[in-house]
Amino acid sequence: MEPHLHAALRRGGFVLLVGESTAGKTRAAFEAIRMLHPDQDFVAPSTREAIAVLLDEWEASNGCVVWLDDLERFLGPGGLTTSTLHRLLISHPQMLILATMRSHEYDRYRDRAEIEISGPAQEIWRQGRAVLRQAQVVHVERRWTATERERARALTTDPRLVRALAGDQRFGVAELLAAGPELVEGWKHAWVPGNHPRGAALVAAAVDARRAGYHGPLPVEVLQQLHAGYLIRRGGVELRPETFQDALNWALTPTVPAGANSLLLGDVENGLLAFDYLIDLPAQEAIPEPVWVAVMDLASPHEAYTIACNVYLYGDFTLALPAFRRAAEAGIGQAEAILWELDTPMRPAEEGLIAAKQRTRALQRELGADHEETLMAESMIASFSLHCGHHSEAIVLYQQLIGRATSVLGDNHRLVLGLEFGLASSIFASGAQDEGLPLLEAAVLKSIGTLGAEDPTVLDRRKCVVQLLMKAGRNRDALERLTALEPDCTHLSATHPITVSVRRMASQLHHHQS
Repeated sequence: MEPHLHAALRRGGFVLLVGESTAGKTRAAFEAIRMLHPDQDFVAPSTREAIAVLLDEWEASNGCVVWLDDLERFLGPGGLTTSTLHRLLISHPQMLILATMRSHEYDRYRDRAEIEISGPAQEIWRQGRAVLRQAQVVHVERRWTATERERARALTTDPRLVRALAGDQRFGVAELLAAGPELVEGWKHAWVPGNHPRGAALVAAAVDARRAGYHGPLPVEVLQQLHAGYLIRRGGVELRPETFQDALNWALTPTVPAGANSLLLGDVENGLLAFDYLIDLPAQEAIPEPVWVAVMDLASPHEAYTIACNVYLYGDFTLALPAFRRAAEAGIGQAEAILWELDTPMRPAEEGLIAAKQRTRALQRELGADHEETLMAESMIASFSLHCGHHSEAIVLYQQLIGRATSVLGDNHRLVLGLEFGLASSIFASGAQDEGLPLLEAAVLKSIGTLGAEDPTVLDRRKCVVQLLMKAGRNRDALERLTALEPDCTHLSATHPITVSVRRMASQLHHHQS
């Protein structure tokens, strides 16, 4: 691994180390930077918003290393996008961006993962994947080879490393140094009545906060509120839980002599964070509602948007709405589009249209007219034009965008599919119903062929066709299509926006019939 890492660092630009938790990514990066770039400035943004500050205010002329540990924390709106990445590297040619990412997170952005993602999470996923494709990726293996172990034995007298080298070879040396397996066993055993069940509940709440997408320290008072539900579900008073202070002390106590890690990291004053080795453990239960609510309240608007998309993916849409509103108010265009899709717009379409035009102009200057992010932003202009009732303008915009997006992204890209449906909707809404309805049905069929019949985007488009027909007074045609749609929505939750809309439309159509 070391030769590949050193070669990547010498080339410069954007370097990403990928490996399992406790594989040794951070240590490998630190030692390589200390060897190759010992005199450069070192900058470590603490939040995704800090990247924008770095972009606007950094003026070092002799180069610097930007350190993004756990890169997933920085991806998405308000953080590291292809736009900000290019601007950083173009405006600061001597800058080196060095990042780490756990294998579990990296795998979420592989091409095959797209079929598992729906709703607003798709756009965040695409943005993240676009950033990762710009990186020089260096893989760090968790388990050392026999040769590496022998070389380490010959060179070290450190008792901690000696112990790790003699440990179970199912685990990596760095993993044993970090005490990952030992911590997991301690957490599981802590649930035993009379042991440390309250401490185990504190850890469970902190782990779920990170699984939800919140990677900042949790205030102790928030963790104290959240852990109670975990304790009750596991038996409550029957577990004979220890005091809260004893629970905190236990969760913050490092393993001895295995290493310096503990189940919870941080301190009472600045907040507590679950050790990342625990986040990727298999067979974890669903994240409770109070955790989602708490972390969305704590998060910045950009982080809250990402978490809301995760809630949406889990199927709890009511919980996600406040965070989507916060994000939209902070200027995140995708969040505003989602609110329109959920029939809960934040502002009049005319205001949304102005904002979409401003964002598109900015992206055209930064990335060029045919970049995927620019095309996405421009599609919002067409969408808001349609919402405003400017049908002729929307038709022209959609026609132009389809040609450009197809040439750049391909005929079956999700954006192209959405543009084709938008064009058909605009034609139908303009009054050309005989022309528009076949185009709508053709766009839906193409989406089914590409995305699958159960994809929420497909179901939403079928729902939109019913709505357009109802608005046009064609209730018989609407009922026919709604009857075909209803059984295909049974896998969605009762609170899913599509399910709610289908029920409402069915009630309206049956009322008109009676």
